[in-house]
Amino acid sequence: MELENKLLSSVLKTDARVKGAWVGITWTAIESRFVGVSHTYQTSERIDIEKAGELTQCTAAELAKRILSWKPLEASIGVAAINSLIEPKGKKGNIKKFILKKARGKVVTMIGRFPFFDEIASVARKAYLIEIDPVGNELPVFACEEILPKSEINLITGTSLINHSLQRLLQLGSNGYNVVLGPSTPLSPVLFEFGADVLAGVKVTDPKEVSRCIMQGVRKAKMLRGVEPVCLFKKSN
Repeated sequence: MELENKLLSSVLKTDARVKGAWVGITWTAIESRFVGVSHTYQTSERIDIEKAGELTQCTAAELAKRILSWKPLEASIGVAAINSLIEPKGKKGNIKKFILKKARGKVVTMIGRFPFFDEIASVARKAYLIEIDPVGNELPVFACEEILPKSEINLITGTSLINHSLQRLLQLGSNGYNVVLGPSTPLSPVLFEFGADVLAGVKVTDPKEVSRCIMQGVRKAKMLRGVEPVCLFKKSN
C-alpha cells in the first residue's frame, strides 16, 4: 500500500475536525476542511463501522487512516476523509470531451462501468471494458494483467483506491496514458508519482445538497447535486 500510505502522509499535517459524515448506500461523504466524496464500496461481507454514530467526534486524520483498512466500507470512509483534507484545485469541466479526443484511433481500456464507454468505443481503434462482475462483452478483472500493458489510453475508476488495486493498475498501464476518474478520485499530485497523467474528480459546491442526495439514495454520479467536475493534469502534459 505504498500509494495509500504516501497519500495519507500528505494530508496528515492539514488535520481538521469532522463537521459532518454521511455514509449512504452508494456514496460516502466527510466534511472537514472541505467536503470529500467517495464510493460506498459494495460488499456481501457484514461489516460494522467503527464508532458508527460517532464519526463527527473523530478528526479527519483519524478517519483518513481507515484508507489502509482491508474492510471496503472502512476504506471508503478513509478515502472520503482524505478528499475532505485536499483543496479541490484544478480545471473545471467534464473530462469526457478530452478523453474522446485523446482516444481517437487508440487502444483504450476502461476499468469501471462508466456511462460513456460506447462513445469511447465508437472513436477508438479497440476498446475494452473491465469490471468486477462482467456482463456481455466486458472482461473480468484478471484480464488487466494482459490488457493494460498493451493499452494506449487507460481510464481507471478512483474506486480502485478503495480496494487497493490502483497502484497495481497504474503500474500495468505504465506504457499508456492514465486517467483516474470518478468522485472518489483524490485531486492529489501524489497519484502522479505513481503513474497517473490526469485526475478527474469533483469539487463539492453545496454540502447540504450533496449530503441530501447521498442520504436519499442517489446512485449515479451524474445525479449528485452540489458537485462540479474538476480535472487536475500532470504538469508535463
